[in-house]
Amino acid sequence: MCLVYLDQCVVSRLIDKARNKSWENVRAAIFAAHERRRLLSPNSLEHLVETAAMQDGDAVEADRILRRLSCGWCLENEARLLARQIFAAIKGVPITRGHFLVKKALNPLTKDGILGALRKMKSEMDSHNAWMMQGANEINAVIRDGKRGNGRMRKIMIDRTLVGFAKRLREAIMDAIANRRFEIRADRYRSNLRDWPSTIIYLLAKEHRFGGAAFAQLYQKLLTEGVSFIPLLRVKGELQAYQFSVRAQMDPDDQYDITRISCVLPYADILIADGEKAHALRELGLDKEFRVEVFSTKAGERTALADRLKALAA
Repeated sequence: MCLVYLDQCVVSRLIDKARNKSWENVRAAIFAAHERRRLLSPNSLEHLVETAAMQDGDAVEADRILRRLSCGWCLENEARLLARQIFAAIKGVPITRGHFLVKKALNPLTKDGILGALRKMKSEMDSHNAWMMQGANEINAVIRDGKRGNGRMRKIMIDRTLVGFAKRLREAIMDAIANRRFEIRADRYRSNLRDWPSTIIYLLAKEHRFGGAAFAQLYQKLLTEGVSFIPLLRVKGELQAYQFSVRAQMDPDDQYDITRISCVLPYADILIADGEKAHALRELGLDKEFRVEVFSTKAGERTALADRLKALAA
């Protein structure tokens, strides 16, 4: 069965309405491939959060479609998948679909109170994402004056982002060792949010039984290799830096897209995203590196996309 990732902008176009008429062939091809058990499209918490922003009827229908195409499977949450990737790298074991997909982990939007709770969650997450990006957005607006960064600047931004990720993880390891305890700390800027590095170290200790020797090995690997051995962090860092290099502003919804793509890219067979994300993946060479067929939602690619999906059902 082919793992086909559908970004939220694609899921919304699968709703059978007049505004989505140009997507009829793609929609029919997706459902045909799924009926023949040739296609699986995983759900995710980020999908639900973004879906909740739609009108009630559309939100419920989009959720119903993705539940059908996912067969109840959803992407593992970001922290647990990241910890699993580190565990696999240190222990030298492969990651199977059972490690990055989980069954029936999300409630349907038709359940009482779920839609309202997700809308509240999205409002809080949007506020946090906007706050996190505010400084970079303001600096970009002043120094860039609408101009795109060149390749050299993009590489500098990517390198600095990835170095920063590795440094945060090393600091979390040293902090846990110094305090002789593993605990999830509050975010350094927002006390109501989890600090992501300490969360990863906690999961490695509690769920993967990492001890002193394993953490020493991880620390040394982070020191010499950075996060090159952690696909999720590397893809996320590259996409974030790329976004900032090509335009002055990033929206909160960009973070949802980048998080989902970072989680699924190393394991997907086909990935369908908006034009900007698809272009970034190709420009960065991540599609070739992870051997993923990347398509965008642009009209010029729609025929090729429909043909590829029809081939799955053939």
